[in-house]
Amino acid sequence: MNEYPDIGEASWNYRLFETFFRYSQEAMFITSVGGKFLEFNHSFETLLGYTREEIFTIGVIDTFHVSEDRAVYQKIIGEKGVVHQYPLVLKRKDGSPLPCLLDAIVWKQNGTISGYHGIIRSRSDVIESFKNFFNQLKTERQQLKEERKNLISDTMLLSRYMSDDVVEYVKRTGNNPLETAKRRVTILFFDIRRSTLLGESLTPDAFAGLLNDVLTDIMDLVYGCRGSVNKLIGDGLMATFGAPISTKNDALNAVQAAGEMYNYLKTFNDVRPDYLKEPLRAGIGLATGTVFAGVIGSVHRQEYTVLGDAVNIASRLQILTKSAPEKVLMDEETYREVKDDYPCRKVFSGKLRGREGSILIYGLNASREEIAPHAEAQTGSESVSK
Repeated sequence: MNEYPDIGEASWNYRLFETFFRYSQEAMFITSVGGKFLEFNHSFETLLGYTREEIFTIGVIDTFHVSEDRAVYQKIIGEKGVVHQYPLVLKRKDGSPLPCLLDAIVWKQNGTISGYHGIIRSRSDVIESFKNFFNQLKTERQQLKEERKNLISDTMLLSRYMSDDVVEYVKRTGNNPLETAKRRVTILFFDIRRSTLLGESLTPDAFAGLLNDVLTDIMDLVYGCRGSVNKLIGDGLMATFGAPISTKNDALNAVQAAGEMYNYLKTFNDVRPDYLKEPLRAGIGLATGTVFAGVIGSVHRQEYTVLGDAVNIASRLQILTKSAPEKVLMDEETYREVKDDYPCRKVFSGKLRGREGSILIYGLNASREEIAPHAEAQTGSESVSK
């Protein structure tokens, strides 16, 4: 074994431990507090994919998948003196991530931490989930290993359609916001009008490029108002405010996002490309209520979704914007929470198709405009009485 600062006979017997250290099937290491490898066994070399000579030439921080994680690890072990089954993601020589669990203790000289020594254990099922882009969520949640694995998988799912602050919430708290629960949320549906006709007048590349540009900007507005994009639906999307996490001002955030979407389209139309003969128009529907929120699907495909009456109402209100002067419509629950901040007017009172019971519908005053001549023809059989 290479020489390293004396850790004291009280820590462990050097002579008796050397053979165990060398030939253990567990990956074992000794590092300095400054980030230098002092000693390690063959299993450690195999785990990371380096030769013995290569490990001595790199720093400890080079083996962390996220370099900032080492400072977090040092802080925790410095405070406690030991970590047990500490979840960590290291980095192999080829750059691939290595999920593992770490048992380690500090060693000191004259009361000052000089380094750490410990054991690293990898989990083949966790590694496999990394290779498959974390598509499979495990159901075991009682042990620390499984909780860490689910947290990593959920974070990847979050990053697809949800704002950075949700991902940061997961990193900061360690809580899993994707667990199945009933949540009070505000649902927003956004849909571009007459996209079929628009697609017929453009080349496929131009049409796809237009939709990508517009929906990217619309998604950024959702994220900026602390919402999450739950689904992309052809030429539109469904966003949630309050799921997976609530800001306590979810309805306000949703209406703010809707107003910004409407203003964005006005600005877009002022400078729209020459190939767009008519202004680009859209409808937005909002509804607030308690929904089921959670991950559904199979091992082949999973997604975070929301189900409930508020989802259906928001979708119907978005459709009704085709015939309403206001292009942002909301239900009474949403109106009650935003009426002191956003001028609105009652637009309809009646039944929505496929739903029992009457409903009051309000329009955002700032979204009022003249009804396009083709609007009535597009409204179809939606049943609403003023």
